[in-house]
Amino acid sequence: MKKGDGRSIPRDAQEHYRFQALDLKKKKWKTNKIAEAFGIHPNSVSRWFGKVNKQGTNSLKRTKAKGNKPKLSIDEWRQILSYMKEDATSYGFETPLWTSKRIKQLIKIKLNKSMHISRICDWLKRLKISPQVPNRQASEKDEKLANKWLKEEWPKIKEICRRQQALLYFQDEAGISLTPVLGRTWAPMGKTPTIKVTGKRGGFCVSSAISPGGRMVFRIEKNKVNAQVHIDFLSKIILQHPRRKIVIISDNAPAHKAKLVKEFEMSNKKRISIFHIPSYSPELNPDEHVWAYLKAHKLVAHQAKSTDELKILTKKKMRNIQRSPKLVSSFFMRDILT
Repeated sequence: MKKGDGRSIPRDAQEHYRFQALDLKKKKWKTNKIAEAFGIHPNSVSRWFGKVNKQGTNSLKRTKAKGNKPKLSIDEWRQILSYMKEDATSYGFETPLWTSKRIKQLIKIKLNKSMHISRICDWLKRLKISPQVPNRQASEKDEKLANKWLKEEWPKIKEICRRQQALLYFQDEAGISLTPVLGRTWAPMGKTPTIKVTGKRGGFCVSSAISPGGRMVFRIEKNKVNAQVHIDFLSKIILQHPRRKIVIISDNAPAHKAKLVKEFEMSNKKRISIFHIPSYSPELNPDEHVWAYLKAHKLVAHQAKSTDELKILTKKKMRNIQRSPKLVSSFFMRDILT
């Protein structure tokens, strides 16, 4: 029978053989006889005994297999991760997303090394890199203008509020659709559940305004928001605070900057001042979080079958938000608006 070196034997069995061989040696068995008993080459048995003489009995215990040497070192992975901080388009790809296939190509381009996608995924998990849905940002956004507004305009607005003891409101509108956001639900793996919702189309607009102190004013609009509808909503806010001046911050939507709105501001300058955040900068308007919360939490997977039903449900959910000043205050991004 052809004798091997024992590598085909399971590791736990190898350890057992080694200690048995040591016992047999103590009983005066010859090396050849021990090797024949285990079906392995005598040289392997001799190596076992040599290790015992040099390193002691514990050297016969099994050790964890080292495995293959990683194709990429930690420093090389850091290098790849530094490249991934930029959009994939920076390296010639069609879209800005980093996929496993593109990372494999990046490794080949930058390090001239080939690596299987499964190993790439394993390493990314070890490095605490996970696949994520990116946030949206308009390509038209002017980052310098947004930063300038934060550094120059925002402090001025806060000073006006302090000096005039005015109430500050961030204002915005959003469309509410009869087609709901479905969210997530627990279900057996491989069996995607089905949720019944209306197949009808429809929707409407809701205006809202929130203050850092936790106040919220809202209205479900009957018509599309234009300058006059916007003025009517601003008038509602003013009526809610008859003894205080109001400072409104909104985006640059045409209805917000129309000539009619400017005339309304001028004729009511003792009661209201209106400012605007830079275009394509929704992160500067905390009122955006109202809509995200409403759609992803309060109206998720809603069962309204008509626009009228949805209006009733939306009004109820908006009142729930309105009655929680702490929740409204939490919509303010204090790390930005400080």
